[in-house]
This record gives sequence, structure tokens and C-alpha cells, in this order.
Amino acid sequence: MNTSSAMQPIAEAVRRTRQLHGLTQAELAGLSGTGPRFISELENAKPTVAMNKVLAVLATLGLRLEVHEANSP
Repeated sequence: MNTSSAMQPIAEAVRRTRQLHGLTQAELAGLSGTGPRFISELENAKPTVAMNKVLAVLATLGLRLEVHEANSP
């Protein structure tokens, strides 16, 4: 799995949850301590977004990121 495809579910969850809360990208940026450009890049699954900022946005929206070990064949 490449980084871009790994970011896609996160991007979709952020966009969907932001819209459910009635927030603009700029409003979410202000609440999460990031910038509107970062929110746009995150929602577009840019593979080079900073993980600490991703986690801040997820926390602001009440989302969490879970990591699970892949099963070895």
C-alpha cells in the first residue's frame, strides 16, 4: 500500500466529519491549530502531510487513528 492510498480513508473521514459539524476548512484549521492549506492537503490525501498535525485535526473532530499489525502470510 502506498502512502497516498493509505491517506485516502483518513482524508474522507476528516472531510465527512468536518461537514457533519458544519465547519469550513478555515474554521477547522483554527480549531486544530493548523492552517487552511493543511486542511485542504489533508482532505486531498496528500501523502506528505505532517502526522502531528493530522493527529491534532483528528482529535479536534473527535476521531482517532488506530494501527493494527498486518497478518503475516
